[in-house]
Amino acid sequence: MQSPAKRCGYLAALLLGCALWPLGCLPAQQRETEFQLQKTEAERDAAQIALRDERARSAALSEQLAAQQQRAASAQAEAAAVREQLQSVQEQRDQALALIEQRASTPLARPDAPPSILPPDCDAALQNFVAKFQHRVWYDRSRGALSFANDQLFESGSDVVRADAQASLHELAAVTNRALPRDFELIVVGHTDDAPITKPETLAQHPSNWHLSVHRAIAVRAVLVKAGVSAERFGVMGYGAERPLGADRARNRRVEIFFVRKGDVQSFAPVKP
Repeated sequence: MQSPAKRCGYLAALLLGCALWPLGCLPAQQRETEFQLQKTEAERDAAQIALRDERARSAALSEQLAAQQQRAASAQAEAAAVREQLQSVQEQRDQALALIEQRASTPLARPDAPPSILPPDCDAALQNFVAKFQHRVWYDRSRGALSFANDQLFESGSDVVRADAQASLHELAAVTNRALPRDFELIVVGHTDDAPITKPETLAQHPSNWHLSVHRAIAVRAVLVKAGVSAERFGVMGYGAERPLGADRARNRRVEIFFVRKGDVQSFAPVKP
């Protein structure tokens, strides 16, 4: 690309040549004067053209500079916003770490256990009993009730208490005779799942889930009576599949034992672990 100075020289030479062509017929001194005048005018015109080009280039450069300055200002603003966000994140992180450290150094408070409706000695004895047989039974302290998983007590479709479940019921009988006041009774409630009985040999003994739930409650009562609990302290009920704990059939198959003071009204809603 030619510089403005070179372009200016070319233009001046061209204009000068065009201007000198008519001077060939004039006297020498006049031709010299005209020559110098036209040379000066040609140089002036060339300089004006060069100045105009230079101004245009300068204006373009100024626009480019302004655009770059604007981009730089935008970048600085974005950088400032990022720094502010980073500082905010760091502050939030520091607050979270301080909270975690505070909670880690604070001793965890044990949740208050629900109060038991049973006398303290009986409540403590039942808690120890459940801790020993925790895979077979759970305890609702607020309602004074135990719940045994049927799968731990009976074979499928049977109302005969399994031999390996006898020990837990015998120990419960000992706890009852030792810790449960004489004015309390035991209500044994049987439950099944909603699967209908289909085996002929089972139907011959238990025509429906209602029968099976009651028969199992009777079987648990029989083991406890044989283990030493007075028969007159018992009541027996069966709900079949009508009082499920939820969708899990295995959990719905259970036998519950409620410890009720004589004359009190007791809800027999499902005992939940």
